[in-house]
Amino acid sequence: MTSLVRLAADPELARRYRSNGWWRDTTFLDDVAEWARTRPDDPVLVNGRTGDGTVRVVSYREFDRLVRRIAGGLVDFGVRTGDVVAFQLPDWWETAALLLACVRVGAVAQPIVPQLRAREIERALARTGARVCVTVDSWAGYGHARALAEMAPRLPGLRQRVVYGDAEDTGAVDFHDCFVDRPDPDLSSLSPVDPDQPSMVLFTSGSTGEPKGVLHTCNTIYAGASGFMAAAVGGPGMDRAATTMRVSHIACPLWAVFGVLLTGGTGVFQDAADPGRMLDLMAQAGTTRLLTSAPTLAALVAAQRERPRELPSLHTVMAGGTTVPPGLVPTVRDTFGVPLRAVWGMTENVVGTAVRADDPPDWSAHSDGRPLPGLEVRVVTPDVEGTTGALQVRGASMCVGTITDDIERISTTGTGHGDWFDTGDLARADGRGGIRIEGRVADRVYDLNAEVMIPVRDVEEELQQHPGVKDVAIISRVDGAREHVCAVVVPGGEPPTLEELHDHLRAGGMTESYYPDRLELVDELPRDPLGKLRKHQLRATYDAGSPP
Repeated sequence: MTSLVRLAADPELARRYRSNGWWRDTTFLDDVAEWARTRPDDPVLVNGRTGDGTVRVVSYREFDRLVRRIAGGLVDFGVRTGDVVAFQLPDWWETAALLLACVRVGAVAQPIVPQLRAREIERALARTGARVCVTVDSWAGYGHARALAEMAPRLPGLRQRVVYGDAEDTGAVDFHDCFVDRPDPDLSSLSPVDPDQPSMVLFTSGSTGEPKGVLHTCNTIYAGASGFMAAAVGGPGMDRAATTMRVSHIACPLWAVFGVLLTGGTGVFQDAADPGRMLDLMAQAGTTRLLTSAPTLAALVAAQRERPRELPSLHTVMAGGTTVPPGLVPTVRDTFGVPLRAVWGMTENVVGTAVRADDPPDWSAHSDGRPLPGLEVRVVTPDVEGTTGALQVRGASMCVGTITDDIERISTTGTGHGDWFDTGDLARADGRGGIRIEGRVADRVYDLNAEVMIPVRDVEEELQQHPGVKDVAIISRVDGAREHVCAVVVPGGEPPTLEELHDHLRAGGMTESYYPDRLELVDELPRDPLGKLRKHQLRATYDAGSPP
C-alpha cells in the first residue's frame, strides 16, 4: 500500500516563511474549530443545488460536525497518514467537508472534477494509488458509480468505494450511512495534523499537454489563501465569497472554503453552471466578492442585463483561469458597478498575481496584477532588450512535489522553493510592478515566411471584437512542409470570411504579417472546466487534417 509521507522542506526557507507569516503552525481545522466555538450558528457555506432548486445554508457547527464524522468514517476504513482519498462529487457542501476531513486524518485528498470520464478517472486513481474513492451514483447523465465499479478490479490500491446516492446498485458503501448518519466519533487517538504534510494532490488541467499531479500542504495552500484574501477582502465585516469555480479544483476551495475560514466568512457556490440561478444565489447570500472565469463572467453579465438583481454588497469581481478580454473590463463595470480585477495563478502555485483595488479601474485590460505576498515573479527575456519572456516564480505557495507518472516517482526538485519554477507562460512587465500574460510557450506561433513571432493573445483579442466572432483561438497548423497561422473561430451570427477578418485587423492597425492565413469554423472550442483553451487538442486535430 502506497502512502505519502512528509516531504522535507528546507529548514531555512521554512523558518523564513513562518517568520513572514506566510506559513503557520496551525491548520484550517483550527479555524473551523474556532468559528464553530465562537460563532456556531453563523453560515460557513451557502450551496445552491440546481437539480431541485434548493439552497442549503450550512452553519459552522454543522460543518464542523460533518468534517469530524467523515473523518471517523475514514478511520473506520483504515485510512492512515499519507493515504490518498479520492473523490469525484458535484460542488456540494459535503464535498468541501470531505476535503477538510481528509486533513483531519492526515490523508491526502485527491479531488477529481466531475467532467472526467472512465479513462481519465482510472488513470488518475492509478497514478496516486488511492485507497478510498467517493463518488456520486450519476451526474449530468453519466453513471459515475458504475464506471468506478467496473475499473475497481484493475486498481490494486483501491480498498473502498463510497457512493452518494444509490450505493446498493454497485455494491458500494452508502455515503450517508458511513459519513453522515453515525454518532460523533472519538478522534483523540489521531496524531496532531502536520501543516507541512502533503494534504492535497491536484492534477493540472492538461491545457498544454498531459496532466500531472501537484502536491500541496496546508501551509502552501495557506500562503496562497492568506495572500489572496489580503488582496480581495474589502475590510472588516461581512465576507460572502461567491465563485463559479469547481470545488474539485484549487480555485473554489481557495476562495470560498479555505479563504472564508480565515475570515470567518461564508462561501457561496452552486453545483452546476446556471448564470441566472448563480446571480439569484449571490443576491440571496449578500455576496461581497466574486471569483469566476472570463467566459463564465460574460454569461453572468448577459444574465444580469436580461434580469438585473440587486447586489448592493458586491465590491470585488475577479476573473482568472484564462485571458480577460479587454472589452470585458468596461462591460463588468457598467453591469455590476465595480471594476473587474484580473488574477493569474496555476495549480503549482495556488495563486500568483492579482490586480489590486489601488490599481487604475481599467487596469485588468492591461495587466494580470502584482505578485501576492510570499511569491516572487520574474520575466526572463531572450536578450537584454527583450520585453516578453519566460515567466518564472518561487515562494511560499509553491507545491512541494509533482507526480508525472505514478506515486512511486515523486519529483521534489524545481518546485519553486528557493529555485525558480518555470511556469511555461510568456509574460511582460506591466509597468506597475506586475505582469501581463502573453500566452503559453507551447502556444507560440511563428510565421516562417515573415520570420516573426505572432503575438497570439493580441491577435485573438482583436479578432474577438469582430461582430461575427464569438470565440477564437490562434494556432499553428502544419500542412506538409509549411506552417500556417490558423484562426479557429466560433461564429457569433453570420460566419466571417478570412478576408473579413483581415479587413478587421487592418482597420485596427495590426501588422499584416500577424494576419492568419487559414480559417476554420467550429461550433465550440475545447476548454477545460476553468475555461482554459486546450490548444494542444486543436493543434493535434488540425495537424492530423481532420475537423474538431
